[in-house]
Amino acid sequence: MAKFDWNETKRQITDSQAWQSIFRHGYEDTPRNRILMVSGNVWLHLHPSKVQKHTVRLRFTWCMGGITFLLFLVTVITGVYLMFYYRPTAEYAYADMKYLEFDMPFGMLMRNMHRWAAHGMVIAVWLHMFRVFMTGSYKPPREFNWVVGVILLVLTLLLSFTGY
Repeated sequence: MAKFDWNETKRQITDSQAWQSIFRHGYEDTPRNRILMVSGNVWLHLHPSKVQKHTVRLRFTWCMGGITFLLFLVTVITGVYLMFYYRPTAEYAYADMKYLEFDMPFGMLMRNMHRWAAHGMVIAVWLHMFRVFMTGSYKPPREFNWVVGVILLVLTLLLSFTGY
């Protein structure tokens, strides 16, 4: 019976393309490698410690990821608020909508905010994915980010289709 070699298994995992896509650089503690870890990480890239001058110029697609997240938060908050007053059954749906529109405080505002934030989120996700595609930001070593983005796009479209 062959003996299990943990070091060999660990080396095979860390040398795989999927591992390199998620964790892009080694762990040596040098200034260059620290900045590469921050700028190349899936989560830490949101607020890197150093950026190049040309990357902070204001462009029309500069904050599409942040706008998408803001619209997601608005949709979730207004959705939770509406969830307390709406019963999605055939016998109560019309009466609940009338109650939301005319009797509940800020009911019409919450319903419209929820609807427009959901529509805006779908548009912002498409624009963000288009910008990422056009700038080539999906290429290695960022293919894991692209896969996560495509999954989030599909989830957004499915939830938009079934949500309202």
